[in-house]
Amino acid sequence: MLKPKNNVRRGWIWVGACFMIMILGSNHLHGYSFLDSFLNAIGIESWATNGKISWHVTSIIALPLLLLCFIQSVRYMKMRYPNVAITLFIGSCLFGGLYPKLTEHVVNFSQWLMK
Repeated sequence: MLKPKNNVRRGWIWVGACFMIMILGSNHLHGYSFLDSFLNAIGIESWATNGKISWHVTSIIALPLLLLCFIQSVRYMKMRYPNVAITLFIGSCLFGGLYPKLTEHVVNFSQWLMK
């Protein structure tokens, strides 16, 4: 049996993986994600069309991985942090809303520094 300290450490690793997936899968200031760019670079279209139905390949990859990270984070951290599930949910919603604006400000600031 793992010690509670090791469980919390593993939980933080899963939380980090969760935010990495959100960074790779969320749209940034240009309107597409890093995962979209990666898929296009290796020759896979980020949108797959099958007749009338279009599938976003990035979502098909990112959402199950994100769900796995949420489940594992809550599993390892719930004994020490009982409200970890709601905290992760609110944090991911805030991250999804703020990330495009944050990237826009970072790029504008870096362009200002270059001038």
